[in-house]
Amino acid sequence: MKFNLKDNCINCGKKEFYYGPKLNKNIKGVYLGMGFLGPKEENRKVGPGRKHKEIILVVNGKIKIISKNAEIVLEEGEVYFIPDGQKIRLSNLVKQRSYFIIAGGHTKHHSH
Repeated sequence: MKFNLKDNCINCGKKEFYYGPKLNKNIKGVYLGMGFLGPKEENRKVGPGRKHKEIILVVNGKIKIISKNAEIVLEEGEVYFIPDGQKIRLSNLVKQRSYFIIAGGHTKHHSH
């Protein structure tokens, strides 16, 4: 099944779109999302829910990540691991839209 994650992200009205078990019943235990931050957008809260973990990949731009333990800057191609249930804040450090990919999965088996 072919699916355009970026088009759905741009057109969903929420600045983030996830493809996984809720849209495709053949997918079990993992999901893939794409999001974007507007120019200079600050403090967007993201992160996995309980029993989930995620990896965020910066596609373009420069994004600051603020967690309870650290404050770091990710540039294009760099990744950051978000443990089970932890929330982080994202800030776009450039004057253009910055895209990111979120890949996630279950830490404990459950269904949606």
